[in-house]
Amino acid sequence: MVQDDWWPRTGGGPVHVKELAVALAEQHGHEIDIYTRALNQDGESHTAPETFAGGKVRLHRLKPTTKYWNPLGRVASLFTPVPHLLTEDFDIVHGHTFLPAVPTRTAGLLSNAATVFTVHGTALTSGVGHDESALASVKRRLEKQFILGFDYDHVISVNTEHLDLLEGHHSQFSCVPNGVDIDRFDVEVEDRDEILFLGRLAPKKRVSDLIKAFSKVANEYPDTDLVIVGTGPKSDELQAQSSRLGLNDRVRFEGRVSNEAIPCHYRRARLFVLPSVWEGHPLTLLEAWAAEAPVITSEVEGIAEFVDHKETGYLVPPKSPDQLADALRYGLDNREETERWAANAYDLVTAEYSWDGVAEQTNEIYERITE
Repeated sequence: MVQDDWWPRTGGGPVHVKELAVALAEQHGHEIDIYTRALNQDGESHTAPETFAGGKVRLHRLKPTTKYWNPLGRVASLFTPVPHLLTEDFDIVHGHTFLPAVPTRTAGLLSNAATVFTVHGTALTSGVGHDESALASVKRRLEKQFILGFDYDHVISVNTEHLDLLEGHHSQFSCVPNGVDIDRFDVEVEDRDEILFLGRLAPKKRVSDLIKAFSKVANEYPDTDLVIVGTGPKSDELQAQSSRLGLNDRVRFEGRVSNEAIPCHYRRARLFVLPSVWEGHPLTLLEAWAAEAPVITSEVEGIAEFVDHKETGYLVPPKSPDQLADALRYGLDNREETERWAANAYDLVTAEYSWDGVAEQTNEIYERITE
């Protein structure tokens, strides 16, 4: 497998690849090598290999060691996995996320390995204007080539909304959603009157909308605080916004927290809010459900198909702080109902989103393309 990033960077991609690889090894006997980038974060270099599933899953961090957004590191990652993919005689090369499309496709051209590519999310179906960077148009063209222009033996999407996009460009494609480790979130904590956001502080997450919405209801609920867990390019801007709105004593920025602390944040939250403008299939949604935290989220691609409004969560239009504020009021005023959403969602995630089930579907694809 090829994955663009790994811990200490947090996000759905590393979790998906690790959990899927472990389930494939333990349930189906696969030997799996994961190739990712060696990263430098907070002055510490992360280069050491790791093993999981009793040594059946091996993680390789490939140099050069750079910060995640460093252009040299990103460009190098297009090529550094290739010698390993060509010399290790793999049966399957499975790329995940964005840049790994290049080594995956290269391995397909230059070796006998079958290729699989998983689309975890794409701006190609979510409209323009969500990427605020100067290179947004360039990245969009590259994404179109990587997802639609390259040939793979099979393409996986984590949601069904991408399938129409894939249909005109690939003959073999299917939806295999994300999974979650239910047992990880079975922890005992004290309830707190908190609204939680947990995730990357990136433009598409629209955490600014949540802060603005909270500012509209904060005086009505003086015992309720907003807790923001995560880091990202919007961190300083969001803290400045909170200060400007006079919320310094009501909004708590936790930054990066340990893996052990994450389940506790979900479990003690009164509401979990995900105001993104688009997603693939957010792991944070499944994690909140596994922790029985009531969810308020935006009615957008990658979310709306999974959430049943007022049954497993509450949907609001994206980019609408006023309506999000109304949703917060509804959730805080109707605790019994939100607990029913959480119970329904827990039953759903337990029945349909286990990593064993994701691995079973993925293994069937592997067997099909290597027959």
